[in-house]
Amino acid sequence: MMRWFSRGAVALAGLLWLSRFFIRDGGVGIANGVVVFLLIWWVMLFPMLPIGVTSQTEDGDVVAGTEPGAPTRPNLAKKLWWTTTITSVVWIAYFILMQSGVLAQLTPHGGRWG
Repeated sequence: MMRWFSRGAVALAGLLWLSRFFIRDGGVGIANGVVVFLLIWWVMLFPMLPIGVTSQTEDGDVVAGTEPGAPTRPNLAKKLWWTTTITSVVWIAYFILMQSGVLAQLTPHGGRWG
């Protein structure tokens, strides 16, 4: 179930991003969408890195000549996939808010709010 959820979120984010090539209405543009996605991705990556990491000392298998605090299994591919999945969900929410006009009502225009 989680596999389908993560793949579906990434696919939906990709489809919404691709729709920007065909629908131009001043909402989330192509450059805006890519930049926001990459910023969210990097911000989400760093909290994901320490999750599930065990050091050599914790495993009791310290390799001679290495740092005892070095991770034994960093699981980077899994963390990169989950980072992309979480980022896709957050980006979809951003896309919906931008396209609905809710955020435009909450930002100042011409020096005035509303």
